[in-house]
Amino acid sequence: MIKGCVGFSHVKGHFFGNMILVRGKRTVDIKLPYPIMLIMARLWRNDNFLGKFFYRKRTWQDQLDEAKSL
Repeated sequence: MIKGCVGFSHVKGHFFGNMILVRGKRTVDIKLPYPIMLIMARLWRNDNFLGKFFYRKRTWQDQLDEAKSL
């Protein structure tokens, strides 16, 4: 999943679309060319691909150790 991404928007007939990100209380619109927006939207819907590609999932033991230290 793309961190902070809540969705995509596109106005018919325009070359650019928006990727909508949330940062704290604010939203950020990032303009993307339409073909790239389609690729990003497809990857955003597929959680397994991006999870394996961009983020390393912590092991159960690491999560337990962190919880004990709090």
